[in-house]
Amino acid sequence: MQAKANEINQELGRFDPEKRHLFQIEIPNTMFTPYLYESQGIEISLSNSEIDTVFWNAAAPGVPTEGIKDFLGYLKNKGIRTGVISNISYAPSVVAERINRLLPENTFEFIITSSNFMFRKPNKRIFDLALEKDGLEPDEVWYIGDQYECDVKGSLNAGLLPVWYIGAIDLPYAEDKNILTAKTWGEIKRYIEVSVCREWKMLN
Repeated sequence: MQAKANEINQELGRFDPEKRHLFQIEIPNTMFTPYLYESQGIEISLSNSEIDTVFWNAAAPGVPTEGIKDFLGYLKNKGIRTGVISNISYAPSVVAERINRLLPENTFEFIITSSNFMFRKPNKRIFDLALEKDGLEPDEVWYIGDQYECDVKGSLNAGLLPVWYIGAIDLPYAEDKNILTAKTWGEIKRYIEVSVCREWKMLN
């Protein structure tokens, strides 16, 4: 079954680490999964969300990165608003359940998934949607992500300030001195504090 899924994904151009930023329209699992199974003569009685939950929990259970809970607490205490934009094919409700279960103290104002809103990062439209939902201008927002093409270049092209977080997973990394880069959430916290100090000095 996985071999068939790999074959279809290769045909579609999905999930190729070197090309995924070129794939800017999402194919959600609500479309992919029924075709995959039924093309093999298999019918599953679970709902699409239940299938996503079972598969995702088995394939990649997920754990919070070190320091993320403290970092989110710091942002909350500072009154800094937060939200999520995710390139993902799993059902939006499944993504939200995992985030809220792993990070129960979060104060995310929204969780935007490409599976629900069609466009994938680095497409500017998905960043524009987040700005519209929060009523913010691009230059008021920092965007933290771990993928250079999708997160860093995507948010930069949308007018946001990108922060490249390289401490989550083993992704290809080539230094870009023009981009704020951090291996820990503590480093990003220090970036924020330096930025706030600079703004305070400018106002005074």
